[in-house]
Amino acid sequence: MQVQVGLLARALRAAGCDVAVAAGPGPIDVDVDVVRLPSLSARTTGAFAAALRRAAAEVAPDVVHGHGLRLAPFLAAAGRRRAVVTCHGIDPARARGGATVARLTGVAVASCGQGPRRVLGSVGLRSRVLDNAVPPMPAPTGRADVLARFELPTADLLVVSPARLTEQKDPVTLVRALAHARIATAILLGGGPLLPEVERTVAREGLEGRVRVVGWLDDAREVLASADVCALASRWEGQPTVVLEAMAASVAVAATACTGTVDTVVDAESGLLAPVGDAVTLGARLARLADPELRGRLTSTGLLTAQAHAPAVVAAAHLDAYERLLAGRWLDPPLP
Repeated sequence: MQVQVGLLARALRAAGCDVAVAAGPGPIDVDVDVVRLPSLSARTTGAFAAALRRAAAEVAPDVVHGHGLRLAPFLAAAGRRRAVVTCHGIDPARARGGATVARLTGVAVASCGQGPRRVLGSVGLRSRVLDNAVPPMPAPTGRADVLARFELPTADLLVVSPARLTEQKDPVTLVRALAHARIATAILLGGGPLLPEVERTVAREGLEGRVRVVGWLDDAREVLASADVCALASRWEGQPTVVLEAMAASVAVAATACTGTVDTVVDAESGLLAPVGDAVTLGARLARLADPELRGRLTSTGLLTAQAHAPAVVAAAHLDAYERLLAGRWLDPPLP
């Protein structure tokens, strides 16, 4: 989410807007004014709300745009008529509570893609789609260098999965899929609470020499750009930035057809999809991508998808949406 805030802030500034970012403690990569807020927790809601109101009063923005549904009540207090909050993804099983709170605040709601929009709509909250942006990708480190760095053997496919090891991302299914795709070596980037279980699965499947599980890397995007395939086994997504980054780097995508991903990847056109939780089918999809001609066809279409998410394109859509918000026409024209 922080990456998206930074991309949007820079693109809006490049479009001629005055932009300020209000953010909690911790680093944030933006080149605009930053107003610091306290961290948001159950114990700091009052201090956070007061700080946000002060920031809004001092900056006096035309629009206050929050990222994450939990901010809706605070944005309402800072100026309901000029506020919008973006949902960057929500567990369909837990959507009702967050959607109910957001709806009661009266704050305009955006969704980063059709998947989250449908999930929110299923529990009675209408929203407008405002897509995520993808920046230009860095030059790849190089396939041979990556294999040497992670002490991986040469294989038909180098698979990279930049994703936190969490229940949402279902890395265990991905490891099991790699066991079925014996022609691949893989790097799982991100670390997370499921690390011990993932490492046990790697050992149980006999993949210690072919799969590396590492924490997040400062050059993760360069490593991704060096891959043949970007793989995700998620149970749900918002609009997965890592998929768009892979497309921008001409890296083929193999993923599960979950909410969010299925709205970003067109199966057999811009990537290959498998049912959620189906390691055998996902492994078969990975194996198919050993065909360089197939990868070439998929990445050519994927690159067009990524170009539609260029920061300047996304910023223009946001500016149009802000104008609709201020004119009281947030959901005009009627959305399907």
